[in-house]
Amino acid sequence: MFDFSKWTNDNTLSLITLGFAVLGGFFAYIQWRKSINLKCSEFINQIIEKLRFDKDMAKALYLIDYKENWYNENFHGGNDQEFLIDKLLSYLSYICYLIKSKNITRKEIKILDYELHRACECLSVQAYLWNLYWWSKQKNSVCSFQYLIDYGLTQNIILKTDFKKDSEIFPKHLNF
Repeated sequence: MFDFSKWTNDNTLSLITLGFAVLGGFFAYIQWRKSINLKCSEFINQIIEKLRFDKDMAKALYLIDYKENWYNENFHGGNDQEFLIDKLLSYLSYICYLIKSKNITRKEIKILDYELHRACECLSVQAYLWNLYWWSKQKNSVCSFQYLIDYGLTQNIILKTDFKKDSEIFPKHLNF
């Protein structure tokens, strides 16, 4: 048992000080969590702003949404369309990297599911990614859009059976 007869004013002050320190630590933790959540929200907003309001990104998204079969034998060679698509797919692959590395959660990125799914569903995007993937394999390197490819495959948007090297679904436009 505790002997209260030995309790001093110093003990009381120490206990009160400890209580205030714990309470201060608790409030500091709450503020820190709010700050982290706000920074995450701002980061997600920056991603959304870039995807939806950057002119190049918007053009590429419209191309994916509305123009069928844009990936053809004339696509490669440094034209404006290739630049737009590469810029968008690089950004989407970066988002997939952030998801895979758990720098942002699926809950936080759910707002961008449409863009990710729409890009991966597009047959022209799949054909382009398929060509780049197998061309990179031939060069013993990793495709620059590998995280987007992995995302499409793991989400079953891109079918693994269609993505094999001897696929009859995708036209071969690169030399591999």
